[in-house]
Amino acid sequence: MTFLSDILFGDDTKRIYRNEFNKALGQISDISKEERDYLNEVFKSDLADGLTGHELKQRIEKLRHNPNDSLEPHEVEQVRRKLLGELNKN
Repeated sequence: MTFLSDILFGDDTKRIYRNEFNKALGQISDISKEERDYLNEVFKSDLADGLTGHELKQRIEKLRHNPNDSLEPHEVEQVRRKLLGELNKN
């Protein structure tokens, strides 16, 4: 990957997997168990092989524009920040 693509899309070698995903969601007090279950379902196929920063950003954008889910905009933002923070730790 080039320097410019690293800046635009992040490092695709870093991935978050189901365990880290669930641990991170558990640390967000505004997210209920039902919402965590919903997020696990939304990200299910992505978490099998690990979720890259670019993929995470794409999925979060879909969540932001989905009027049929139970997540409030501030909750989606908390999920985004927490998961991107987990990716940056690795």
